[in-house]
Amino acid sequence: MRQVQRQYGRIIIVTAFCLTLGLLAGCAGVGPHNISKGRADYNEAINTTEDEQMLLAIVKGRYGESNTLLAVSSITANVRFTSSASINAGFGPEENYSGNLVPFSGGLAYEENPTISYSPINSEKYIRQIMTPIPPDIFLLTLRTLGLGDRHRIITLLIKRINNLRNPDFIQDQSAAAAEQFNDFVTLWTELRNGGVIELEIDSRERHTFDIVINTDWKTSEDKVKKLLALLDIKAPETDVEEMVVPVSFRRQPRDFKGITISTRSTTELIEILRGAVEIPLEHEQANLTVSYPPLGNPGEGLRILSSRDKPGGMSTAVRYRSYWFY
Repeated sequence: MRQVQRQYGRIIIVTAFCLTLGLLAGCAGVGPHNISKGRADYNEAINTTEDEQMLLAIVKGRYGESNTLLAVSSITANVRFTSSASINAGFGPEENYSGNLVPFSGGLAYEENPTISYSPINSEKYIRQIMTPIPPDIFLLTLRTLGLGDRHRIITLLIKRINNLRNPDFIQDQSAAAAEQFNDFVTLWTELRNGGVIELEIDSRERHTFDIVINTDWKTSEDKVKKLLALLDIKAPETDVEEMVVPVSFRRQPRDFKGITISTRSTTELIEILRGAVEIPLEHEQANLTVSYPPLGNPGEGLRILSSRDKPGGMSTAVRYRSYWFY
């Protein structure tokens, strides 16, 4: 009888030992899996909350209220795993422990303590950055990499003025005619660019940021090219030329400059356009709770921040403010 008990005890010990090793080996695999999953979750949460706080700032600006943005400066996630294993073995007469022993028990505990640090975005560097017009290199990179369907939109958004063509943020007084002229320019530019007639090249002479090259195929679209140049107040060549190179500058140039001067918008101006695109609930409009904006110009065409009493479904970003959802 005692021999059977000893054999039974050895079986329990060996089995428990193997299970404990398996449990500890499993702990080694949990760590990398947790990093893979946790990092994606943190990143998604940061992106979502940044979009939400930016939308809320735009909406509050429409109501004439100030807002402070917070940036996630650091995330420290402390992860701890603990495991335990115990073995109950009986000795002596079986009637002393029969039914009261658990041959093997084990446990695994996982604990994560994230420390997230925030810092307000209100430094002089940040203010200067959002109030400065979009730099030429960013502008050029955006124009050269966007797809065919986005070129019209991005030019309308980013360019505030090109030569004598103004692209007003909002329509007021005599700006409607200017907005229409600029829209004609963008339409012609987009058609010629998509058709391969116009290309953007970095200026190797480094006198300007880049050149607009109207290549050898321009004769096939001569009327459109001449109309585009006329809108920019650039004289079309009188003789047959294979290629036209038009320099582009982002700085004020003398009157005899035979090229294109571009003024771009700042991030602050783009935010102001978005504020004007906020749809105000009727009761808030009647109570004069918001800042009044004139009709949007070309940059705001198609932009709308909608509002509703009920939380919208399927929206990528939505925030609740003054009992309404804005999305």
